[in-house]
Amino acid sequence: MFSINDRHIIVNYHYVQDPSLEFSGIHPCSIKVFEEQIHFLAAHYNIVNIGEVVEAARNDDPVKVCAFTFDDGLRDHYENVLPILRRYKIGGTFFPITSTLEGRLPPAHKLHVLLSKNSSLEIINRFYNFLKNKYPGEIGRYAIAIDKRMTQRRMHEDIPSANLKETLMIIPELRRNEFLNWVFKELGINEQEWCQKIFMNEKELLDMYQQGFIIGGHSHAHVSLEKADRDFLINDIGKSKKILEKLLGASLEIFSYPHGRHNSIATEVLKEQGFKYAVTNESRAIGKNENIFLIPRYDTNDIKA
Repeated sequence: MFSINDRHIIVNYHYVQDPSLEFSGIHPCSIKVFEEQIHFLAAHYNIVNIGEVVEAARNDDPVKVCAFTFDDGLRDHYENVLPILRRYKIGGTFFPITSTLEGRLPPAHKLHVLLSKNSSLEIINRFYNFLKNKYPGEIGRYAIAIDKRMTQRRMHEDIPSANLKETLMIIPELRRNEFLNWVFKELGINEQEWCQKIFMNEKELLDMYQQGFIIGGHSHAHVSLEKADRDFLINDIGKSKKILEKLLGASLEIFSYPHGRHNSIATEVLKEQGFKYAVTNESRAIGKNENIFLIPRYDTNDIKA
């Protein structure tokens, strides 16, 4: 839990936008709350970059420092976040998903779109219908509880939504993609149009970088890496790195694990590919002897300005 007495911290954001009927399937940090948090943290901390926070923690520096990160490369970050950061004259590190530059929605964001058009219970029923029609033997294996949490993750979400998301994280990738593509087709949803609505394009990413903001890696496919094998990790992380380095004309040094999840092989691959730091979603301050490839970050929901 965040404490104002924490000295060395990183705070992470995803969606930063005001709630809307069109995109009701997410839980954004509103623009007002975002600016309140920036104002609050800038008043109590020196705002620095990730490397400087880690160095301060290693040196047990008494000065309080904070870095801001933004996952996924969302259009919110360009339209809503950048003007506020510029106004306060502070920096940030942004982690785009490179498959979105090809017009493809990652699985998690496909679900966000679906939850904007249907309740979590309706999507769960569609999931069962999908299994019943195509894979009836798997219904029991992927039963989704609606009254008891599967994990302690996603505590800010209602139980059915949290459990639906956790289930789609653990089922085989091919099965998950088949289900999401099937529902998109059933509902007549245009994936490319939604991708353009939700994510930044190459021009905006390059503009952000040229303004002095840091760009890091966040994978190509944006799937959980905790069960990924070495071949997948080399290909996925390497592809994302290559795309961004070609766009920016600079090397990437920082990586954000998709969904904050990882395994030891992922850490090895990051080191081999030249990354210097990697951040997780573990919610706490940074310690003196922190593993620089498992750096914790607070979430916006942890900060009470």
